[in-house]
Amino acid sequence: MGKLTTLAIAGVAVSVVGTGCSFLVPTTAETSVDWVWFQDPQDQFEQAALVAVGKPVRRDGQTSIYGYTAQTHLVEIETIFKGAAGQDTLPISSMPQTCTGGESYPNGDPLDTNQRLIIFATEHDNQWFTMTPDQGVMPFEQGTPLPFERS
Repeated sequence: MGKLTTLAIAGVAVSVVGTGCSFLVPTTAETSVDWVWFQDPQDQFEQAALVAVGKPVRRDGQTSIYGYTAQTHLVEIETIFKGAAGQDTLPISSMPQTCTGGESYPNGDPLDTNQRLIIFATEHDNQWFTMTPDQGVMPFEQGTPLPFERS
């Protein structure tokens, strides 16, 4: 296995495995990002650059991060708990999975829904992304207590 390097990107630690997976072509290595796992929503809140309640309204193209395709969604922002979005409707991309043989969302795109969500986001190259593929959003119904305390 290759060298393991830890990076800090917008306050979120990720590990990049140098030789990674080899799903594409036997002679080509794919970089695999090993995402940090947050203990609870409070930990997610503290690490996120933006925490908001919003509802995805439509897909809005694609972008790339770490060499992977990420689906971008236009999200109507209802409430901001942390950070500043600067607008009522914000393009946010779903952080893709890595080491999946080229499939960005093997378990489905978490922003491809019409539900209200709490979104934990980070900014990279002036674009908003969910913090991790598995812990970037959670469903949120009106009247439900927040799963974190605002600091």
